[in-house]
Amino acid sequence: MRLSRPFITRRSVVLAAALFAIGACTDFSSPPPSLGKVLVQLTDETNAGVGGIAVDLLLNDRTTIWRSLRTSSNGSGEFGASDGGVIPQTYIVRVLLTGEQYTLATGETNDKPIQVVIGQTQTVNFKLAKRTVGGPPGA
Repeated sequence: MRLSRPFITRRSVVLAAALFAIGACTDFSSPPPSLGKVLVQLTDETNAGVGGIAVDLLLNDRTTIWRSLRTSSNGSGEFGASDGGVIPQTYIVRVLLTGEQYTLATGETNDKPIQVVIGQTQTVNFKLAKRTVGGPPGA
């Protein structure tokens, strides 16, 4: 079976138009989101941000550190910010207060679980209290 030139030309034009339409509608310049974001916010009794505190993002085994950060001067931080986020799964967020002038506020808990979801931002808040050093007992 011989195909005529007009038929081949028409077919080629239709194919080229379809490829152009598909290419124009799809943006492959960046990969689709596959990570999620985890933000932390540390505040004191006056709701002021507490900077310079170490915070770890742990795997569920509570011993493997996945990411670490130090809070900025306003008390905030983002795990894996330079990587675009973290892999979606369940983590534990732990504040490290050994040797710091702060402790967890009354009623506050450490080791907070967080579920990271693709394309979503999760925020974990911690309330801290200044340690009282010295001073009379009961003060």
